[in-house]
Amino acid sequence: MRALISAFIVHITLNVLVFLKGWHTFDKKRWARIILLFIFGIEFIIYTIGFIFYRSIPENIIQLIRVMGTSWMLFLLYTGGLWLIIDLIYILIRKSQKKSWNFKKQTQKFKIISFTVPIIIVSGIMTNGHHKFLNPVVQEINITVNKPVEEFDSVRIAVVGDLHLGWMINRYHTKRFVDLIMAQKADLILFVGDILDSHIDPVLEQNMHDELARLSAPLGVFSCTGNHEYRYDSEEKIQLLNNAGITMLRDSAVLIDSAFYVIGREDVIILNRKSTENLLKQQGVDMSKPVIVLNHTPDDLSEESDAGVDIALYGHTHHGQSFPGNLATEAVFEVAHGYKKKENTHVYVTSGIGLVGPQYRIGSVSEIALLTVTFRK
Repeated sequence: MRALISAFIVHITLNVLVFLKGWHTFDKKRWARIILLFIFGIEFIIYTIGFIFYRSIPENIIQLIRVMGTSWMLFLLYTGGLWLIIDLIYILIRKSQKKSWNFKKQTQKFKIISFTVPIIIVSGIMTNGHHKFLNPVVQEINITVNKPVEEFDSVRIAVVGDLHLGWMINRYHTKRFVDLIMAQKADLILFVGDILDSHIDPVLEQNMHDELARLSAPLGVFSCTGNHEYRYDSEEKIQLLNNAGITMLRDSAVLIDSAFYVIGREDVIILNRKSTENLLKQQGVDMSKPVIVLNHTPDDLSEESDAGVDIALYGHTHHGQSFPGNLATEAVFEVAHGYKKKENTHVYVTSGIGLVGPQYRIGSVSEIALLTVTFRK
C-alpha cells in the first residue's frame, strides 16, 4: 500500500508541474487552456477513482486504468525532462547574450514550439517502446563447453527471465510469452526467477498458471527463485509454479539425462542461502560434467566463476527497462545485459521478457535468449 501511495503522490506532483507549464505556454489562448483542463482533469479523476476503488471495479477496467496511469507518468517524466533541458538552454543563451531570461517575455511562437516539439518526440519514442515490449526478440547465442557429453553433442536452451505475471502482465501477455517460448522448440527451458510479480490473486483469477502449464521441453522446465517470488504469498506462488510443471530449484541441483547439471540458487533476499561453492559440494555435483547455474541477480559473477561452473545465467536487471534506467544498470552491474566470458564461465544476463510498471522498452529490449550449447573434449 505504501508503494501505491508513493506512486499516487508522484503522479499528482508531475501532473501539477506539467499542467502549469502548459498553462503558462497558452496564456493567450483560452481554448488551449480549456483543452488542458479537460485532459488533465479527466486523467486525474480516472486515476484517482482507480486508486481508491481498485478492489471493487471490474478487473478489465482496472487494467486499463493501470496501463493509462503508468503510461501517463512515463510521458510526463520524459516531456518534463525535455522541457527542463530546453528552459536551461534558454536561460544560458539569454545570459550569454546579457539579456533578460524572464519566461514571461518569451514570444508566443517560441513557447508553443518549445512546448509541442517535446510532446511529439516523446509520443514517438513511447510508441516505439511499446512496440518493442509487444514484440520480444530472440537472442541467439552459441556457447562451447569443453566437457564431453556422451548422450548428445549439443543442446538448445531457452533462457527466460522476469515475466512478472500479475496485475500489469495479464493472461493475454502470458499467452504471448508461452507461445514464443514454445516456438523455439528448445530441448530445455530455464527461467531465472521473477516469473510471478507480487500478489498471487491476479494469477489465480485469470488462470495464468494454465498458460504456464503449456510449457514443455524434452529435458524439462526449471527455474530458480527471484526476489518477486518472495513478495507476498511466497510459498503459495512457488507451489503454484511447481504444480504448473516448472520445477523450482531452491539451493538444489538436478542431473539432466545423466549428462549435465542444472543448479538453482535461492534469491539473494534469502540471507542464509548457500554459496555456490558450498551448494555444489553439498549436492554432490560431479564437476567433470557440464554445470549450469541459475541465479536471479548478477551482483557477484565471481561467485559462479570461482566455483568453476560452466554457464551462469541471470536476470533481474531488465537492463533498466526504460531510459535512463539502462545507464543506471550499466553502472551498477558488471554485466547488465548480454554475454560475457568470465574466466572459464560463460555468463549471460537476460533483460527479461516481462516488465514492472509501464509497458515500454526504451533503451532496452524484451527478449528470450536461445543458447546453443556445444559439448566437446
